Amino acid sequence: MSAVIVMISDGQARRIAFEWHSGMSSALYSLASSGAIDLDRVRDEISRELWKLDVGEVRRELLALDKYVRTAGARPVQSGWSRLWDDSPVSVNHT
Repeated sequence: MSAVIVMISDGQARRIAFEWHSGMSSALYSLASSGAIDLDRVRDEISRELWKLDVGEVRRELLALDKYVRTAGARPVQSGWSRLWDDSPVSVNHT
């Protein structure tokens, strides 16, 4: 049986990026504050954080955020982004 991370919502992506950004100049901060994705930079930041972690729920959230940004791709500021927030945990399908 393997676990597959389900796609997260925009609100979950915003929350996770907010929890992991390293300051106003980071790509995760840009994602958290505006929804804009600088794909290479944000994936680099996520990768650096993943290297520091063992398995577990926190790692699952970063992996889900990486899947989200790979799917969304590079994009500009998103209208209404500041109104989004989702505290629900990242879902996993066991197949």
